[in-house]
Amino acid sequence: MTESTAAPAASLVPRGWRLGLRVLVALLAVAAVAFVVRAVGTDEVLARLRTAAPWLPLAALLELGRIGLDAVATRLVLGPAGRRIRRARLLVLHLITHGVMNVMPAGRGTSEAAKAMLLADDLGTEAAVSMGTSNQANVLLSSALFSLPCAIAAHLALHSAPLTLAILGHFAVLFAAGLGLRVLQTHPRAVQWLAGLLPRFSARIHAFAEASRQTPTLAAGPIAAMMLGRLLQTGEYAVLAHAVGLDVSPLAALAVQGLNLVAAAVGVLVPGQLGSAEAIFALAAGALGTTPAMAVSIALLAHTVSLAFAAIGLTLLAAWALLPRR
Repeated sequence: MTESTAAPAASLVPRGWRLGLRVLVALLAVAAVAFVVRAVGTDEVLARLRTAAPWLPLAALLELGRIGLDAVATRLVLGPAGRRIRRARLLVLHLITHGVMNVMPAGRGTSEAAKAMLLADDLGTEAAVSMGTSNQANVLLSSALFSLPCAIAAHLALHSAPLTLAILGHFAVLFAAGLGLRVLQTHPRAVQWLAGLLPRFSARIHAFAEASRQTPTLAAGPIAAMMLGRLLQTGEYAVLAHAVGLDVSPLAALAVQGLNLVAAAVGVLVPGQLGSAEAIFALAAGALGTTPAMAVSIALLAHTVSLAFAAIGLTLLAAWALLPRR
């Protein structure tokens, strides 16, 4: 479901019910984590987490670098307009939306929608929405392209056909989705079809498409920045895997990142992939050459880092309006 279709659908549900549903989903996610941890061995998982705790600051530093590269990608997407926004303001924006991503269903899409909303006053509504949509397409394309070396690594380092095929499937689906989204943004026939489908919003759709054409269909700079961010995230998962006692070579680190990308895609509707990532890591423990408890510990440590950044981002949201724009 896209953001444009999700909003009207959500408006049909009373606000109290929506809040209750979100709380229920969050509770189910926490219950899923507890179930998985108990299934693989609570004592072993807790022991691994205690041993790994000193490595969390390094993992957090790598995650901060990834957030910074996402800010670079946004600045490149915006072109000349991006230079008018202070770098500090842009970084704070990405810390905020990174927090949104880690606590909301369909996290990346939701975070890009929040980014567009927060920058609407700076850029204008159409340009801000175009930026968010372009970023979402670039996320899909960069994740797809980065999954190719991950698939090769899963084959060479782990000799796991199921994991290799899962990562290749991830590549195919995300690349098609990312390219399709960019075409829908910019191709004249696609824009005309969309405007005909929603005649009430025809003027806004054409203005949105015009803003979207400011960047090429395949924007090499933003995609490269996001892929560098994925490389830092691969280093982060290598640190976490080493922290729980797993021997990690560069190829094995790429394979673990490939599993993380697949887990994120499978659990896209789960807030922060809480519970779903742990379950998928547990199921893939054999492919990683480790125990389910160690594999689940990696996912739990990654969630510890992401939830810390979620707390930072949601705290910074309160100060957003006070930051200078230029």
